[in-house]
Amino acid sequence: MKSSGMSLSSGTRTRSARFGGFTLALVLLSTTCACTDGADHNVTARAGEAAVLPCTCPPNQPPYLVWQKVVGDLVVDHYRGDDDRDDQAEEYRNRTELKLTENCSLTILRVNTTDQGLYTCYYRKGPLRRDSIYLEVTAVSVDPQDPGESRSVQTTVVTSSVCVLLVIVIITVAAAVYVGIVRKKRRSMNGFAGGTLVRSV
Repeated sequence: MKSSGMSLSSGTRTRSARFGGFTLALVLLSTTCACTDGADHNVTARAGEAAVLPCTCPPNQPPYLVWQKVVGDLVVDHYRGDDDRDDQAEEYRNRTELKLTENCSLTILRVNTTDQGLYTCYYRKGPLRRDSIYLEVTAVSVDPQDPGESRSVQTTVVTSSVCVLLVIVIITVAAAVYVGIVRKKRRSMNGFAGGTLVRSV
């Protein structure tokens, strides 16, 4: 009976752990969906590259235009005609470009993982309108062996090979010398033993 109880308890813990893992995956999935929920477009860019966020404002008209990152209410870039206020967020200075003809797209230069998130493009032709774009930034895969490191590894391999070869040569020479000395001693001992036998006879 005790054994059955332990088995039941173990099975309960296993099911509980699986349920916990499933719940965690569900929470992460719902969080990801919540981040992209409400976006009119999704844009993916690699870290270090430029990302173009589209906005379909009316063409051929100087717009009232504000790009804003939803989290933190950061002003990413703007164009307000005669309003020359510069309230662009510091982290986006010298990293953005606005297109004011044909569309109102925003280009973010040298994107990084902190740029990821939901952006809103506000523009005006009559009533204020907006488009929402979710930017996803993927990390750049780093080559574990760059050319410099590769050359270093090759040099190390060549140096090691030369050292091993020298060791083998030294061991071979030492062994040959040792064998020669041993043979010479044996010949000397044999000659000495032969001379002793002749004198005794």
